[in-house]
Amino acid sequence: MLKKEFTFVVIPPRTSKVIRLKIPKPLMLAGMALVAVFVVVAVVSIYRAVTLQGELLAYERLKSEYLRQQVGIKKVSNEVDRFKGEMDHLRELDYKLRLITDLEVQRPGPSIYGIGGFSEASDKNLVKQANQSGMDLLAVLNKDLSRLDKMVKYQEESFNSLKAYLADKQDLIQRTPYRWPVRGFLSSTFGPRLDPFTGSQRMHEGIDIVAPKGTPVKAPADGIVTFSGVDPSLGNMIVLDHGYGVITRYGHLNASLVREGQRVKRGDTIAVVGTTGRSTGPHLHYEIRINDVAINPLKLLIN
Repeated sequence: MLKKEFTFVVIPPRTSKVIRLKIPKPLMLAGMALVAVFVVVAVVSIYRAVTLQGELLAYERLKSEYLRQQVGIKKVSNEVDRFKGEMDHLRELDYKLRLITDLEVQRPGPSIYGIGGFSEASDKNLVKQANQSGMDLLAVLNKDLSRLDKMVKYQEESFNSLKAYLADKQDLIQRTPYRWPVRGFLSSTFGPRLDPFTGSQRMHEGIDIVAPKGTPVKAPADGIVTFSGVDPSLGNMIVLDHGYGVITRYGHLNASLVREGQRVKRGDTIAVVGTTGRSTGPHLHYEIRINDVAINPLKLLIN
């Protein structure tokens, strides 16, 4: 049977010579099998190519959606960061108001809530990050928002108690020097320092605020002018008595615009910045004293 063969007859269109091809049956069967294998491989390859194309399109859609979600998450994260900064400022304000009013006070420490950030992902790890880091970031943001919500409720209760207290202490608040007398930058803070003239260490009982000569100096609270004259060290100086044992002193003035015995209101212009007395340049020396004891003005000043 294996010796049987197939004969193929080829008749050319323009010749009378007929071509006969004799192919052994085993070779014929092998050829047919090879053709069948080729067809199967071709079909599988085409199917695989179509499948890969579909997967590629799905991947691109997933990548686009992931990046869109990451942009959204970043925006939320930025808003949480901004809100966190505002809450920190309110907590600091709450602290200073309670310090001013002598209410129970707790110095605000580091923020009790951590804020998650945004990190870029490489194309290679987009899908993995979408399933892991992206979900983790959402969890962190949800946790942050939950903590912020609790902080807002706590701060609201604190400010409500302050509001009730301040309603009964309006006169005290009007006389509390929590406003900056002049805007500028600090060249010297409260505490021990080297004297710029002698080089020896001395206690600096106020703060020095640098501002251009002639800059208006404002009363930080209601009070009465108890001194307007010249001091050997501070040059032209003003002293305001705010009551409740609180006085403020203003030194190195170019000129005083008030007289002794005059009542002033918070925000009134009382002098202009100068460089009189023992001074190396235009600035305001500002002191707050309670029962004649100097305190750090930065403890009361509110931005």
